[in-house]
Amino acid sequence: MQVTEVRLTKAPDSDSCLAYGSITFDGDFVVCGIRVLKTKEGNLFVGYPSKQNNKGEYKDICFPMARSLREDISVRVISEYEKL
Repeated sequence: MQVTEVRLTKAPDSDSCLAYGSITFDGDFVVCGIRVLKTKEGNLFVGYPSKQNNKGEYKDICFPMARSLREDISVRVISEYEKL
């Protein structure tokens, strides 16, 4: 599975996220709701679509299982964010 497209929109300065967007895999499957976020240490990372459960915890509803795919997504999304 390859990331074939990344679409991002910069978030407002008042938002805790830096950008929102979607990723496309193999030109056939789109995941909407990804986010670019910053850790307290200042490192960028990709957040995946999540949903709040009845305990008030947020759980990702889709995410890569393979480490290599997670790294590929992170590199592609953060690279696209840096172009904004």
